[in-house]
Amino acid sequence: MRRWLWLLVLAVTLAVWMPVLTYGWVETWDDKAFILANPHVREWSWVWMATTQWYGHWMPLTWLSFCANYALFGFTPVSWHAVNLGLHASSAVLFYFIARRLVGSVGGAVVAALLFSIHPLRMESVAWITERKDVLMGVFFLSATLLWIRGQRWWSFAAFIAACASKSPAVVLPVMLLALEWWRDRPRLREHARHLTPFFVVSVLVSVMAFWSLRTILVSVPWSQVPLEPRLLHVAYSNVFYVMQTVWPARLSGLIEYTWVPSWDQPEYPIAVALVLLASWLLWRTRQRWPALAAAAIAYAVAVFPQAGLFANGPQLVANRYSYLATLPLALLLGGAFTLVFRRWPRASACSATAMIAALALVTLVNLPMWRNGDALWQYAALHEPTCTQCQDMATAADMRRGDYASAIRRQRQAIRVSDTTLVPRFERHWNLAGLLLMNGQPEEARREIRVYLTLAPETATHVDHIRRARNALAQLEAGAR
Repeated sequence: MRRWLWLLVLAVTLAVWMPVLTYGWVETWDDKAFILANPHVREWSWVWMATTQWYGHWMPLTWLSFCANYALFGFTPVSWHAVNLGLHASSAVLFYFIARRLVGSVGGAVVAALLFSIHPLRMESVAWITERKDVLMGVFFLSATLLWIRGQRWWSFAAFIAACASKSPAVVLPVMLLALEWWRDRPRLREHARHLTPFFVVSVLVSVMAFWSLRTILVSVPWSQVPLEPRLLHVAYSNVFYVMQTVWPARLSGLIEYTWVPSWDQPEYPIAVALVLLASWLLWRTRQRWPALAAAAIAYAVAVFPQAGLFANGPQLVANRYSYLATLPLALLLGGAFTLVFRRWPRASACSATAMIAALALVTLVNLPMWRNGDALWQYAALHEPTCTQCQDMATAADMRRGDYASAIRRQRQAIRVSDTTLVPRFERHWNLAGLLLMNGQPEEARREIRVYLTLAPETATHVDHIRRARNALAQLEAGAR
């Protein structure tokens, strides 16, 4: 039976994520821009796939999978979700075989693999079609790791190149492998480092390509607005956030917005810095006694770093999909802990592990429906992330499509309250609110919001057209009121 426990991992993973096969596209959050409205997905342009930096990404293998999916099944969403699910289930099985070699028991390997595969943090990567780059990268990343452990270095190198061509954060693999060898074969660490030299060369080249690709998007946080200090606070917070989310997955929204620039005045950031410093000191002091803990911590920090905030881009402060690789060393640690405890208290540890896995599966299944379509995603996000202004905006649009203007007005007022406290307030939300109030039959309140907008909005190129239209609209409303 032990030889076939990988089937248990596969079956449980498929069972938990099977609902995604009934979901549609999330057109209001990248699915349209990346796939549905992208003409290149409908044609086999090898040069385009190999060279494009569409929306800031260089990921030729992911583009290849998109083109193949369209060629075979068109835009039928079930086929796209099925591929994502199949790739993630394959990663779960690969991780099981890696864990079997590293944690010392098949039971520990099952615990580690299921903790990774069914955790609620995987929702974005599995249920969001655009995030195929995560699950495709995961298959090649874990294949490269397993092949390296088996001593098949050149096959591992080939899989690593494929992982980098799926999504650039795979560049962290050589450092993670070096941390692994520091734990399990320290006397030969120099030799292992020498064998990893071609991995590091590819890692540097792909990192340069990834940074070059970022110039194609307009959502990068400029250094003139956010200097080094708040970025380092952001990095500390990211390292703490994904550990806490793994232990207690409380913030599962599809967007956790970069609302305010990190500062010492916000308590979560000094607390994160203190926790990172304390953890670093403890790991340094115990590195000889518990080398596995130190190696896992290094691997985790390295996996988080590319998307930790030093080079922030996009509207997100943190994102649960960024934990796809970072969860791996944490899951291995838990699998190893289960192995040690099981030897002394087999029944209690087995019951505890089963309860933990069942609880994670339940949290995933309860929250997963937010990904069934774009409106569901933004309504969930607006409810659970009230300080996310973009979530309120997108949920407002969803309310308007349903004709629920009262709810749309409430959401837009909440967005204004938060936006007015940010580094770059979005004064045009007052103009948007005025339109909602007019549609809801509240002309006096609409005139008031237009006046507020005209008072606050600066006379810049961004606002000049809005200001002109706002003045015309206000004149017409006042004439009608007379």
